[in-house]
Amino acid sequence: MLKDISLADGHSIPILGLGTWQLRGKACTAAVEAALEIGYRHIDTAVLYENHQAIAPALRQVPRSDLFITSKIPSDALEYESVLVQTERALDELRCEYLDLLLIHWPNAAVPLDETLRAFSRLRDEGKIRSIGVSNFTVTRLKEALTFADLPIVTNQVEFHPFLHQRELLSFCEQAKVVLTAYSPLARGKVLEDAELLRTAKRHQATAAQVALRWAMQKGIVVIPKATSRERLQENFDSLKLSLHHEEMQQIDALHRDQRLVAPDWADFTES
Repeated sequence: MLKDISLADGHSIPILGLGTWQLRGKACTAAVEAALEIGYRHIDTAVLYENHQAIAPALRQVPRSDLFITSKIPSDALEYESVLVQTERALDELRCEYLDLLLIHWPNAAVPLDETLRAFSRLRDEGKIRSIGVSNFTVTRLKEALTFADLPIVTNQVEFHPFLHQRELLSFCEQAKVVLTAYSPLARGKVLEDAELLRTAKRHQATAAQVALRWAMQKGIVVIPKATSRERLQENFDSLKLSLHHEEMQQIDALHRDQRLVAPDWADFTES
């Protein structure tokens, strides 16, 4: 039931994963354990989330080869040596020998991209990571990264949901064979109140959250919704069973209103 999407470097990524932002301690461990019991195999974390150690115990119940684990290097640690140190620390905390995917969490204009990517390349050569990617990159920044990288950049993880349908970015990623991964695919719960999504959900005997997730997945987008309760984890997982009609996809496309929910003061989303 859990579909994989092929990546440009020959590996593959489960189309549905568990996002762990803001999950800490025992609640984080319990959420990951429940997700794996349900059938999730893709766990998304980051150095900034400070939850590697809480995730680690839950991972023991599934063979490492069956898991897909993503982590991210923060923007203030993108220098060559810092990348190496942060990755070693992440591996130690997760009790893993390798990461399936390592991302630049946010771009940092003060650190040359080629310096960061050289560190990523070394880690891949040493078997400590399998694939590399970026997060929160605009088309302009992604083009730059693709120019410098000597390894395929396999994904760009960005905010993407029915109210922030980044068509231009998605189109460029498709052309460049970069899989788009959507964080906050439920718009931090705002999709649950939308009339159009609720109408579509009623037709399918589903929920608005399931419809929003399926909408993104039918576009070939990886989704990583966060959830803590078994009920919500199961609900999100069951979105894999849905299939939306072409007209329904178009109606959800029309919900776009450029509503960005993750916009730190220091972040620059302009194309230049």
